[in-house]
Amino acid sequence: MTWKLDCGVYTLFVIEDGFYWRDPDGYHDETTERDWRFHPRNDEGQVRMNFGCHLITDGDRTIMIDAGLGEPTPDMPPGMTVGLMPGAVDELGIARESVETVLYSHMHYDHIGGSMRDGHPVLPNARHVFHEKEWAFWSEADSDGGRAARKVVSPFIDADLVDFVDKDTEILPGITAVESFGHTPGHLMVSIISNGTRTLIGGDVSNHPFQVEHPHWSLPVDNDQDLAGKTRDRVFEELRETGTTFVAGHYPMPGVGKIVTDDGLRVYRPGSPPKAG
Repeated sequence: MTWKLDCGVYTLFVIEDGFYWRDPDGYHDETTERDWRFHPRNDEGQVRMNFGCHLITDGDRTIMIDAGLGEPTPDMPPGMTVGLMPGAVDELGIARESVETVLYSHMHYDHIGGSMRDGHPVLPNARHVFHEKEWAFWSEADSDGGRAARKVVSPFIDADLVDFVDKDTEILPGITAVESFGHTPGHLMVSIISNGTRTLIGGDVSNHPFQVEHPHWSLPVDNDQDLAGKTRDRVFEELRETGTTFVAGHYPMPGVGKIVTDDGLRVYRPGSPPKAG
């Protein structure tokens, strides 16, 4: 499923690459029922956890932000739905060959795994952009995450299809990769400022709406939990002060909303962009 968001001269498509259902108990020790109020539930009381990626186009130039999970692997939870991104792009009527850049927020597998299918790039003409600190970390990490990152990214490096950035970097006019370290050592967000609109694609700067109210509630997936909390707090304050639209791939779909003050609390207010397909 996809949703459409006006970003000035650009159109942003939110793409649901996959989802699964999980028991909310034990996700974070301090959460209450109220913290899960945004999440759909099934008949067993499980909550729907989403994997999103994003496509941005002005009609002439097209880029992707993250590539989703890709094909199922044996270590994925039972019943997980994954790998919807390529079909969603096709249904939008956008040729995969027209995507010129894939900008990755970070190298966790659920953001890079969908870049390859059957040993071939899903977006065959794209260059792949990462922060250099991200590759420096995962290229040496003796972990499942490190080995998975190397398996996906190394072929692109070997084919000279990777561009590394080492600071906030404009990718297209008004579209900027923004350093936001903590979740991983080289994590990037994407800022879109165009024709009076302000939008921030957060990557995994936040994995859950409860972190808007509780930015220091880190999860085990945060590489540096203290820094991740400080980064979240800073980002959410900037979003609240500027009225910028926030887009989050792991929030309940479509993961588009505002950071506002409600009864003295800083909270996430979900929006309702129209469905695109």
